[in-house]
Amino acid sequence: MSARYALITSLVSFAALGASSAAQAQYTIKLGGAHINPHATSEPLRGGVAVPSPLSGNLVLNDGVALQVQSKSTLIFTIERALDERWSVEFVLGAPPKHDVTLKVENPQIDASRVTPSVAQTAATNGLKAKLAAQNGQVISTVRQWAPTVFFNYKFLEPSSAFRPFVGLGINVTRFKARTTAAGDTLYADGAKPEISLSDSIGPAIQLGASYKLDQHWSINASVATAKVNNKLTIVTKSGLRQESAFRFNPTALTATVGYSF
Repeated sequence: MSARYALITSLVSFAALGASSAAQAQYTIKLGGAHINPHATSEPLRGGVAVPSPLSGNLVLNDGVALQVQSKSTLIFTIERALDERWSVEFVLGAPPKHDVTLKVENPQIDASRVTPSVAQTAATNGLKAKLAAQNGQVISTVRQWAPTVFFNYKFLEPSSAFRPFVGLGINVTRFKARTTAAGDTLYADGAKPEISLSDSIGPAIQLGASYKLDQHWSINASVATAKVNNKLTIVTKSGLRQESAFRFNPTALTATVGYSF
């Protein structure tokens, strides 16, 4: 992660150096709220699921089970530096929101060939299907995300205008930390909380918004932003069984802030 954050820091530094030396720097600090809709449904979970004793072996999920990340609101903080009358660079950071993750079950495909004795394969399959059906739509884990973003903004209309729309292009870095809930733990039959890992993501981002000056220092601001986010999901149980999936999504963040310029 240090290399990715270094990239953002370098971009900010480069933009600052690129500002006209004749122009006096102006900074704007913004504080407000953001509503984040991840639009995130994972690819199907695939991998091993333990079977209860005295059975041995394991079931294998092949299709029909996925995870959905739910919307969440959070606080947001940004600092923006004017480069000239049109261009600015903005660093956006929010309080890391914790999203609920629900189970989505649609006709699960289960391989029971690894379950012994073989006479128990049908019962084991039906048992897992019943467990999945009972938890369909339930919150089985939570995920917390850190998503710092740098935007290069272009502002329309004249600098003297109170109302100024803007568009921004940038880079987003997202880091995740997830854990199962008590409901999620019941999906695993080996008696221990599984370990969940989510890879980090770096990708392009875009925002559209507008600001309205109340006076020389104060303003109100609103924007909608999205980014390209990809990551890999891995779940490993105490007994070493492994499930894998991936998220490829474009979250939408609706923000409203109050700004102070100096």
